[in-house]
Amino acid sequence: MRSPRINLQQLRALLAVYDEGGFRRAAERLNTSQSAISRTIQTLEAELGVPVFERSARGVKPNSVGNNLLQYARAIVGGLDEISIKALSAIRGEVGQLRIGYNEISIRTFLPKILAKFHRQYPNVDLRLISQATSEMIPENAAGTISRGEVDIGFVVGPVLDDELEAIHLFEDHVALAVAKTHRLAQRESISASELKDEHILLWSTEPWQIYTRRINNICRQAGFLPRPSIMMQDNESAFALVEENIGVVLIASSVAATYSNRVATVAVRENPEPFHLYAAWRKDNTAPVLRNFIDIVSGRDTGR
Repeated sequence: MRSPRINLQQLRALLAVYDEGGFRRAAERLNTSQSAISRTIQTLEAELGVPVFERSARGVKPNSVGNNLLQYARAIVGGLDEISIKALSAIRGEVGQLRIGYNEISIRTFLPKILAKFHRQYPNVDLRLISQATSEMIPENAAGTISRGEVDIGFVVGPVLDDELEAIHLFEDHVALAVAKTHRLAQRESISASELKDEHILLWSTEPWQIYTRRINNICRQAGFLPRPSIMMQDNESAFALVEENIGVVLIASSVAATYSNRVATVAVRENPEPFHLYAAWRKDNTAPVLRNFIDIVSGRDTGR
């Protein structure tokens, strides 16, 4: 004896007839004809070999077989509808996970507003924020965390030269000088880089900071000297602690220096040497809907609130 072959259309018709109390209203609910609903139920009953409804002048009601089948039908149809809703949400990029690499300049300037807008529009997307230096996300002559797929999108200091990546320019930050509030330059509004020849310019020693270090060396070289790195740090907090004690000065992005304004003085560097150009970068072949939605907000193409 073969098992009955029941399809989803039959289960939906069964539920509609029961919920609406008749074939006519069930047909209206399913946007079909009453005769089509009747044929579907008849096919179901023929497949089972027994009726599922008791028909009378007052309408139809399920018999014992129909009642048992209704329980399973509701669970199956309800589960499939839930799967369909979740699948549609994933296709629209309304659910999922997004891994975002960010550097210090981005998180201190434009990135929080972008994240806030995205979270308001897509609250069910799981955001993973990963603090990384540009040299980790897009290193020279090697595959970085973006190219390797460890980060879906990264906010980096450009230029972005990797052919596998797509990028958009978002922000330009200027180089500033941070000094102790008691330093001789603390009251100046601006200086020329050449005035720093006799200053102890602090540098960073670790690989992730190589872009900063190279930029500082370039600024000093163009001004006719090279810094004397007798003290090397590994993070900004250490650097600003030393600056605060007037042990040295740092050349750094103005947005970063501004966050330490209660502890140090910030002086603009004229001619804006070696500005920091901030980009969003991602793999060209990453077509995840959730990433596309995020890029729309980053680029300003999304007009939603």
